[in-house]
Amino acid sequence: MRYAIVGAGFSGMLAAYLLEKKGVDVTVYEKQEYIGGHCRTIVSKDHYIDLGTVFCFSKHIKELLIELDVKYTERVTYRNFLDEDLCKVEHVSRENVLLLIDELEKLRTIIDSSFPSLKKTNYSHIDKRLMISLYQFLKNNDLNTLIEVVGPHLSSFGFGDIHQLPAYYGLHIFSFDTINSFIKGQKLIFINKGFSEIIYKLSKNISDIRYNIEVKNIENVGGKVKVETEYGHDLYDKVIVTTKLPKNVIKDELYNRLMKKIDTNPYMVCAYDVENKNIVTTYFKANLGEKEKIQFFHTFKQSNKTILVAYAYGYVNKELVTSITKDIEASGIKVKHLITAKQWFIFPHLKINNLTEDFYREILERQKESNICLIGSLVSKPMISNLYISIKEFLDSINLD
Repeated sequence: MRYAIVGAGFSGMLAAYLLEKKGVDVTVYEKQEYIGGHCRTIVSKDHYIDLGTVFCFSKHIKELLIELDVKYTERVTYRNFLDEDLCKVEHVSRENVLLLIDELEKLRTIIDSSFPSLKKTNYSHIDKRLMISLYQFLKNNDLNTLIEVVGPHLSSFGFGDIHQLPAYYGLHIFSFDTINSFIKGQKLIFINKGFSEIIYKLSKNISDIRYNIEVKNIENVGGKVKVETEYGHDLYDKVIVTTKLPKNVIKDELYNRLMKKIDTNPYMVCAYDVENKNIVTTYFKANLGEKEKIQFFHTFKQSNKTILVAYAYGYVNKELVTSITKDIEASGIKVKHLITAKQWFIFPHLKINNLTEDFYREILERQKESNICLIGSLVSKPMISNLYISIKEFLDSINLD
């Protein structure tokens, strides 16, 4: 058996690693000159600065970290919230804490009774009642305190404004367990040498990785799948796609139609060397979900150096970077210099007007018969721990004989 994987982010690299463990011949295509996707770490002396994925939830992922011998720490993340005047405010008022506890239990009951598919690892059937904004869904169910709690995190991590984000995705991503873990301040996993360490360990076990090679065409030819690049083509028994591709790359009417509907969010990150003092993760509540505005920042502190990483919606440009820098300084932090500004396109999803009940179900049904498959965040919750389980389940479901 010979497999090709398009995209060398976490999903693609994990799939290739697990397939090679099963004895499958695998080729990985990556259009960038580096692998890892959002698992992107830059290094300066003894500092490891994550520009994409920063942390993960402990559920499931420890299994992989132990297998790869990747060193990690578990720690609580403390958070500040700033208002429009950059003054500290409470995330949730003391008076609303009891309301929040009640609303969480109410949300659990709603999901258990009406939306059990939200508990699945992958996206599947989309209930019509979830084809509205997350804000409207929470409002309709009188979950007003949850709006205040969930909004900042969804917005800050690149999932968009809850007034625009479909409830279907919002409740998948910020499930009851996820919301609960944030509220309780449960420990998160941070990789000691950055998330690129996971990719490095995976790559050491993958025989054929093709860097800076963009796939131009994928089509079925005589029972095989042809993968074509600018430099030639190869034939495979199965092709696994992990990333959104330009229109008409996949010569499959269903996949191509669905791929054209998928949107991503333009998201960028700035890393700074800042004055060495105690700084906690800080959310700019007045900016949440707005383009061209800083959403939040967090810091890495090692030895006598503090690195601050800030996130915003939009495209990397001088004006936006300057605006982010000014907001950081206005919050009371002295910026020494900018280390880097990085552009991302994240969170493959459908806008509300493109949602249909069977969108993902059609994909899942096609994959049972096709030798072209979509995996990773194209069809699953885009958290590292969830992607790990999703990809393992997918590989266990296919016939490798």
